[in-house]
Amino acid sequence: VVDLRAKGVKTVVIDPRLTPDAAKADVWLPIRPGTDVALMLSWIRYIMENELYDKEFVMKWTNLPYLVDTETKMLWRAHKSEDPNIPDTFMVWDANTNGPRPLAYPWDDSLDPVLDGIFEYEGKTYKTGYRLLWEQVEAYTLEYAGDICELDPAKIEEGILLYAKNTPSGIALGVSTDQTPNSEQAAMSTAILDLMMGNVERPGALLQRFKTSGVFDMPNYPVPIAADKLPDEQLKKRLGGIEHKGLHIWYAGHISSIFDAVLTGKPYKPRVWIDRSGNKLAAVADSQKGKKVIDELDFIVHMYMYPTSFSAYADILLPTEEWLETNMIVETCNTLCARQQVTHLWETMDETLIWSKIAKRCAQLGDEDCKKAFDPEYMGKDLPYWDNVTDLWDHFLGRIGMTFEDLKKQTPYEYMPKDEWKEHYVYKKQDEKTGLPQGFATPSKKCELYLESMITLGRTGQPLSKCELPPASKDYEPLPYYLEPVESPRNDSREAKEFPLVLTSGRVPFYHHGTLRNIPWLREIYPVPELWMYPEDAQEYGLEDGSWAWVESKRGKIRAVVAVTEGIKPGVVYMERFWNPETLQTKTHGWMEMNVNMLTRAS
Repeated sequence: VVDLRAKGVKTVVIDPRLTPDAAKADVWLPIRPGTDVALMLSWIRYIMENELYDKEFVMKWTNLPYLVDTETKMLWRAHKSEDPNIPDTFMVWDANTNGPRPLAYPWDDSLDPVLDGIFEYEGKTYKTGYRLLWEQVEAYTLEYAGDICELDPAKIEEGILLYAKNTPSGIALGVSTDQTPNSEQAAMSTAILDLMMGNVERPGALLQRFKTSGVFDMPNYPVPIAADKLPDEQLKKRLGGIEHKGLHIWYAGHISSIFDAVLTGKPYKPRVWIDRSGNKLAAVADSQKGKKVIDELDFIVHMYMYPTSFSAYADILLPTEEWLETNMIVETCNTLCARQQVTHLWETMDETLIWSKIAKRCAQLGDEDCKKAFDPEYMGKDLPYWDNVTDLWDHFLGRIGMTFEDLKKQTPYEYMPKDEWKEHYVYKKQDEKTGLPQGFATPSKKCELYLESMITLGRTGQPLSKCELPPASKDYEPLPYYLEPVESPRNDSREAKEFPLVLTSGRVPFYHHGTLRNIPWLREIYPVPELWMYPEDAQEYGLEDGSWAWVESKRGKIRAVVAVTEGIKPGVVYMERFWNPETLQTKTHGWMEMNVNMLTRAS
């Protein structure tokens, strides 16, 4: 862990554990697990109340001054543009004329827009985006958030001031906030904080749009997914895709919805599972539910580099190459690198070739869609299925006139000078087509803290889905909100008596998720999972450092070794996701003994 303090960088770490980075932080906030969003809302409130935000950026480069119809929750538009290069025109309340006026992009010096206001006009009520944000966070005082998060209000304030007074700065989210029902709210809240502070595209900020090589153009992993080739009706059948439309950016299904469909048969019953990752019984919450799903399936294929607990239930095992055994293009700063595969043993294969071979066999058996997947004319800009992974990398590198062999000879290949690559204030650059500032990729071309687009997404799937989807059961909210953890000793006195400690989980540095538990040297370092406990909690339960303990929740019971430490919040225990390859051939298949996801809740 880099000691950022030695470089003059101030840090705040929000984690119930005293992790290595927390130990080096200026402020450590040992938060109650699952309450991060309540803390973030208090930060937003404090910054608004004390006017610590970047006033010019908020006024001129966010949509907070724009008027919102309180009945529809939609922004009041003076004009909706049909040209994606030209932003919509929105209404503001002009203090000069004491009335609504359209604000031409990017700004109109003749107007004096009111940032915080509530207005009546022609029988309708309008509020500025700023006012709606304030109403959303108003309750979250330092004291209120301190009670929810079980933090000292003075320490919360110290963290806010450290962040606000040391701009440019930025907030980095981890996987932990992705694993709760509040995950979207956490992302929205942190974005609001950084954008209110103007921490976007200025030197030193995390939010940047530095130039790229142009090799990759996908939102996630560099694999051509040809999603526009999927029929609209098929896309609409994707499990969880109507309620959870954000997943369409990755063209992904929703795990809990898929599991529920297998178990209930509604809206239809999947019967085959082809899996291309690790030990699902260790990595996904509520492992027992996963086993029930497995029992309902007719056929299971596991593609992985070695057997795991999930493999024990598979009908076919297809051995894949481990990630370092594959060729890959890595884009880092202003360079492209060819990560060349290391020597690998046995009959393993790059995973993408397996998919290609499955598709080719289906085409041979008469499947019309799979036949099209090998037709270059039909596939267009997307690469038809390949016979060699190098074909895939040549496809991408062809956009800049290179092949993978070329890149191997020139690694690292500098595709532009670093000072040209590291470009700040991209939004201020002139758009050659319009002569106006380039802005951001939003309808307003400004940073949209009031996310009207969330409402549109929930109702139609746009802009993430290639076709319009039926609306979700309720509108998505345009501003973040806090959800209390469903299972908590604070919620239920009976639950508090039966399960008085809060469990949080996560990774340790010796493994990546559930991988590599079968490597003897790593198991020497970390042979069994630890249960971190605060000294007074361990004393209350008669446990000592190094002693074995049973850990139990509503769903299951497992074992762990107690690690007594002051580096954990009192009342909270922490445990890593563990499984036991040495018992793979027994009736437990390695996932029942020490797997924290035997205890966790899936939905």
